[in-house]
Amino acid sequence: MLFFLKGKQQPVVSLLNKLLQRSGPRLSHLNADGNGHSTNADYDKDPQILLSDENRQRCLEKMKKGAPAGAQLKGKEREKSFASVLIAICTDDKGGKPSILYTRRSRLLRRHMRQISFPGGIKDDNEDFVECALRETEEEIGLSPGRVDVWGCGNLMKPPHTAAIMPVIGVVHNFNEAELKLNTDEVEEAFAIPISLLAKPETLHYTQFKSGYSAPVFIVGDKKIWGITGFLTNTFLNSFLPTEYNHIKNRVKYIRPIKAPSMT
Repeated sequence: MLFFLKGKQQPVVSLLNKLLQRSGPRLSHLNADGNGHSTNADYDKDPQILLSDENRQRCLEKMKKGAPAGAQLKGKEREKSFASVLIAICTDDKGGKPSILYTRRSRLLRRHMRQISFPGGIKDDNEDFVECALRETEEEIGLSPGRVDVWGCGNLMKPPHTAAIMPVIGVVHNFNEAELKLNTDEVEEAFAIPISLLAKPETLHYTQFKSGYSAPVFIVGDKKIWGITGFLTNTFLNSFLPTEYNHIKNRVKYIRPIKAPSMT
């Protein structure tokens, strides 16, 4: 099942947000592909393979070997800080149907408002990356750190214009959306997308930038996962899925930019 939890909005001057404020958190359910069609992938039926100790070790090794993405410009104070995010693999109440937990940032935020992201944030000086990811997750969506079986960390990502980001991977067994309590100052909704959906070739698209790189974009129903979150999702899935289950490897194509002819 694809589900998402919408939090009530904070009061602002518009009548729309006043109406949203009156409504409590809402839970909506969609079928697995977000459009009324069921999925029946092998990895959807056999999470024992995906969550095995062997696959855990292989996933972490591949995540750590991946080349860091981006290059910080070191021109702004924000680029000197560090952050971490939680890539949470959630299973349903029967221990099956693994999915990935996402949030949608609040429209009240000044940066990246309403964009889909992983729970996480800036690391404090007195904590490590795992502690940061768990603390930020609890602050944003109310998920207790004790509910996360931490696997480990990936490779540090260094995008320009923002903090360096460390992905932390963990499992939330028997996840129930009712245990979430959204901080609506930061998060507008939280939802889990089945890995069986994210791993479909038709779900993965890409954007080719003029500067010379391609960025993965996952589209599931009305959910568009792009930017840093799209890159981390693609990196994680290619590390997490065994070869026989991975149908999205090398799907993000690279097209060499066309250079304008010299005028000399």
